[in-house]
Amino acid sequence: MTENNHNLEEDLNKAVEQTEDITNDSTDAIADKATTLKENASDAFDSAKEKASELANDAKEVLGNVKDKATEFINEDAKEMLDSAKEKVSELAEDAKETYEEAKVKAKEFANEASEKLSEFADVAEDKLEDLTEDAKETYTETKEKTKGFFQKLFGKK
Repeated sequence: MTENNHNLEEDLNKAVEQTEDITNDSTDAIADKATTLKENASDAFDSAKEKASELANDAKEVLGNVKDKATEFINEDAKEMLDSAKEKVSELAEDAKETYEEAKVKAKEFANEASEKLSEFADVAEDKLEDLTEDAKETYTETKEKTKGFFQKLFGKK
């Protein structure tokens, strides 16, 4: 019977150890997901930045083309045409700048919100895993005491 008691104690120790392993694995998985989400948000921000930069470069190219054409027609109301073109290019550049700034703000907000949500999720998961570990330890202690009492009653010892 002592061997059975020892086997039960080993099984309970294994259960506690497995619970701790599950806790560690879950925490690692949550951290990996948080890292992936952060990388995705960073990629989205970089992409928005790249698109805004392309729009700005396109606006500069349009301005350069307009200047060339204006030079050709300098004697035929070119000044008026050039001013109009500059205004449109300026509007386009301003729109590109605003789009870039909006994308930058939205990407930052998304990254912050995602980080907050993941942090909240990790905290909840950690709390639940701690509770599970504590419950397993309590079950182990209760089972150990009950087994000890059972064998004491069985063999008439106190």
